[in-house]
This record gives sequence, C-alpha cells and structure tokens, in this order.
Amino acid sequence: MTASRTSRRPAGARPGRIAAAIALAAGLGTTLALTGCSAGQITQTGNQVPAVPGVNAQAGNVALRNLVIAYDGPEGYPAGGDAPLVVRLFNTGTTTVTLVGVTAERATSVTLVGTPVVVTTTQPPPPPTETAAATAAPTGSPEVTATASPEPTPTIPPTTQPPGVPVSVAIPPGSFVLLVPGQGDAGFLRLNGLTQAIAPGESVRVTFSFSDGTSTTLEVPLAPPLGTVPRATPVVAPEHAQAEHS
Repeated sequence: MTASRTSRRPAGARPGRIAAAIALAAGLGTTLALTGCSAGQITQTGNQVPAVPGVNAQAGNVALRNLVIAYDGPEGYPAGGDAPLVVRLFNTGTTTVTLVGVTAERATSVTLVGTPVVVTTTQPPPPPTETAAATAAPTGSPEVTATASPEPTPTIPPTTQPPGVPVSVAIPPGSFVLLVPGQGDAGFLRLNGLTQAIAPGESVRVTFSFSDGTSTTLEVPLAPPLGTVPRATPVVAPEHAQAEHS
C-alpha cells in the first residue's frame, strides 16, 4: 500500500490576495492625501452667483414685489450709515392707494429720495411661488415669497446722500410704482441712521402702511452681489503643502 501525500499551504491569506490588499491600501492613502491637501482651495462653485432673492407680500389691493436692500459690497452697511431699499408696488384695485409710511427695526427713519417711477400696465404682478408667513393688519396675514428678481438689482455707492422727505407715494390703479435706486433720478426708499450693521445674509424687518388702512411687515433681505466676489487666498496647512510637493 502506497500512502498518499497531500501538500497543504500554511494558514493565512494567499500571497496574491496580500499583494492586492497592499495595492488597494496604497491607492486609498493617495486619494486621502490629495483630498486633505485640497481643503480650502477654490472649488467649481466658487464662481457661481446665486439668483437675487426678494420677498413678496400683499396688503389689501397693493402687491409688493421683489423687495431687497440694495447690495453695496461684501462688508454690508455699517451702523450709523444709510441703506437704500428696492421696492416695487402694484395696485390691483380700482382706486388710488397711497403708501403713507415705512418703518424699519434697524433704522431711525425711512424717507423717500427722488421721484417714484409710475408705470401703467394691464398685467398683474407675477404670483408668488413659495410662501412664508408675514404679519399684516387689518387684512390678515399676507404671504411672503422668496423669489428671484426679474431685473438686476443695482449696486448703490453714492458719494453724496440726497435729502429725503416723509414717505407719501400714490399708486394709481392698474399701475406699478418702481422705487429702485441707481436708475437716474428715480425715487427710492432709504433706511436712515442704521442702529445696527447689516451684513450679507441678514435681513431687516420693515413695515409698510397704506392709506386704505392696511399694512404689512416683512423681512427684507440684503441682496447678494451681481458678480463674483473676490475670495481670499486659501490657507493650506504646512503638512499638506509638504506632502503636495514631495
């Protein structure tokens, strides 16, 4: 009888599998190193500019559309300064309604600068699409919408501040009244004597009162820039920089 002899491999992983595991670990390590060193670098989204946000509201027969605080630079507006509003008013009724007063939480006063632009139209303002609550009286709570402005919001860097007058803006029926700064001598509303700074991403609570007894209060945001804002040079950790150049 001839005894059969069977050869057995030592217990543990095969050499081929060990080599594959080592190669995989090396690849993952390279990927993690590259990812770590890219932290803080300018990404593809760095050149993307968001749509200009605005808020909408309804006070009686007056529709307020695409309200923002005009953009004035990455630093925003300092305390003690002034900030212009961008406001569009549309009268959906059959009689003239007058904007008789505007107040804002962060401003000592709100005045009218220049002469409002009145545009007669038979087209109603665009309806809101996404709603959020706003405070109104006595017609109930209107809806406020965050939307993109249909036209660019101008940058306002005035060298001299024209005098303002108490707010009194007549809105004829079937007409838009444009209170948009930066368009020649067009009138606009201005927040005077800011009690607090307004930084990018912030908003200010503003109340509009009308001659028909209605009013509405809404959060008016500071508009984002119209173009790409220069970014600071990214800071790379020394160990990342050394690994990148090694």
